[in-house]
Amino acid sequence: MIKLILADDHTLVRHAIAQSLEATGQFTVECECADGNELYRAALSVPADVILMDISMPKMNGFVALEKILQQRPQMKVLALSMHSDQEYIDAIRRGGARGYVFKDATTEELTDAILRVWNGKTFFPVSDERSTNKVSTHNVNKLSGAQLDRLTRREREVFFLVVAGRSTREIAALLAMSPKTAENHRGKVLKKLEVANTVELIHFAAKSGLLEP
Repeated sequence: MIKLILADDHTLVRHAIAQSLEATGQFTVECECADGNELYRAALSVPADVILMDISMPKMNGFVALEKILQQRPQMKVLALSMHSDQEYIDAIRRGGARGYVFKDATTEELTDAILRVWNGKTFFPVSDERSTNKVSTHNVNKLSGAQLDRLTRREREVFFLVVAGRSTREIAALLAMSPKTAENHRGKVLKKLEVANTVELIHFAAKSGLLEP
């Protein structure tokens, strides 16, 4: 079992995450923390393999907590959990020494994949729309508001962008720090939710939606 320390100031969110992770049978949450000070104390006293922490916490935010924890335990594997999708947040937490960054709307499967990668010594960082695609018009990303596209999770949208940009399953897996099997599963869900049969139809869908650069 992989031992976790979980930090989030929202009690219901924290409990829900803990329950969903422990239900997989792969993790045990050794300690739950409601603020940065609690997290810092737990990181120094509670044996754990991975810390899963929110960035926006009272008393001590995630950036400061990360710095202080790594000063005392430089080998600690920290995975940030946040609602912020701005690339600046992702880059800052990476520079601070975290091993990964997961959005709060991630599925349990995605969160599990991220924790396992970090635990195995790898990293898990999302790819911004602008960096991950060169054929998809980032100027038109806001057009992703139709009824069909609203069905996609954030991760599925990332896969959507990459597929339309011509990336292979292996390339998508590498860019999004996931296994090829997981990447293929996401691709299948995208096709199903958008009601298209294959990649060609998906590209046609993107073109008709005005998401491709002319």
